[in-house]
Amino acid sequence: MAGPAGQQEGRHGLLPGNPEERHAMKAAIIGGSLSGCMAAILLGRAGHDVTVYERSKSGLVGRGGGLTTSRKVLDEMKSRDLIDLDFPASPVDTLRMCKRTESAPYLGVNPLSAAIDMHCVHWGGLWRNLVQRVPSERYRRGRTLAAAENLGDGVRLVFEDGAVEDAGLVLFCDGYNSMGRLLLFPEVEPSYRGYLVWRGILPDCEVADHAPLADHPRYSYVSIKGSFVSFVIPSIEGSATPGQRTINWAAYIPADADDLDHFLVDRQGRRRNGTVPSGQMREELDNELKALMARELPDYYADILAKSTGNQIQLIYTSELPGYGKGRMALCGDAGVVVQPMTGSGVFKSLSNATDLVDALASHADVPTAVTAWSRRQTTVARRMLALGNQMEDAFIWNTIDLARATVEACHAWWNRSITIPGEYSYFAETDDVVLR
Repeated sequence: MAGPAGQQEGRHGLLPGNPEERHAMKAAIIGGSLSGCMAAILLGRAGHDVTVYERSKSGLVGRGGGLTTSRKVLDEMKSRDLIDLDFPASPVDTLRMCKRTESAPYLGVNPLSAAIDMHCVHWGGLWRNLVQRVPSERYRRGRTLAAAENLGDGVRLVFEDGAVEDAGLVLFCDGYNSMGRLLLFPEVEPSYRGYLVWRGILPDCEVADHAPLADHPRYSYVSIKGSFVSFVIPSIEGSATPGQRTINWAAYIPADADDLDHFLVDRQGRRRNGTVPSGQMREELDNELKALMARELPDYYADILAKSTGNQIQLIYTSELPGYGKGRMALCGDAGVVVQPMTGSGVFKSLSNATDLVDALASHADVPTAVTAWSRRQTTVARRMLALGNQMEDAFIWNTIDLARATVEACHAWWNRSITIPGEYSYFAETDDVVLR
């Protein structure tokens, strides 16, 4: 393929010549989920020859329930034409800390609230919006990577079907169980945090009382560590009309490392690796957790869980990395540093990784130098996100104040010392507003 002014591409798509041409290259993206699509769009618009390799043979639109991010992140995505200007999201401006009590069994008590800037979206709807901006011929389904070899001036990819592809840059967007992370940093072991998240969704038409759905509560439990959150997302078609929306919930539950087989064995008797996807949980385990939450949560939310089907389990891990890339291989999104999901930082990580990489490639003389500089920046930001996640984990899982008994002064002091790490991203509003009831 000829480059500008008739110049010929190098072996792996690297163009000689002036700085603008030099940085155009063949880029391979491993994984076609949210981070993979963002990177493909932005790298393609920067003039690179981009191909996405997604192992799933069908679309990903049915995966995931809801996710949260901030208005600032969604606004940036709109300004970059990554999503439509009218992309549907459900805004939430208050985080309510609550707990069931004997005197308030239906919704519990709410002694403490904090201002937040959270937007709740449907995972499948977001992926649809992104993937429609990736040229269909550049998004290749059913392609599973078997090996990647650094050749110095490029990377050779070998797929399970025997196909071989060469690229000047490989960006691994392959999630928590990233092959890229294992290739680049085999010495890094993920750290199990001592708890799991049991999550599910329910159409809001199955709930008679819609008034509590306007809130974003975080419930501490009556007798165990952990917490529960719930929020409403638009339907996958984009409707935010009551009766057409989806309730998304997540119960964070402690689980000893020695007991994980109990949670990870699926309905076929297979032990899963960290996640039991929707439709694969054993019915008896699902019922066991529903019974547990019926004792720990207010009746309103226990009823939502009782009606939910197709629930899933995910162990909570974190991992800190020495970098985000080496040579011509780099990590993006959840393939990089893994932080606690309660930070709501997944969309932010994917967006900032991709935008910063495009900028680095445009401002450095060669790909390895660009990746090195980019990696330093991503690692710094990710470590701050992990520090925030550690604080949120301590506050909301292990050392939550007893909201049913604490005084106003104690609640205020607990909140002020709980979340102190500033960072490039947080869904906490830029205000000190804390409401004590």
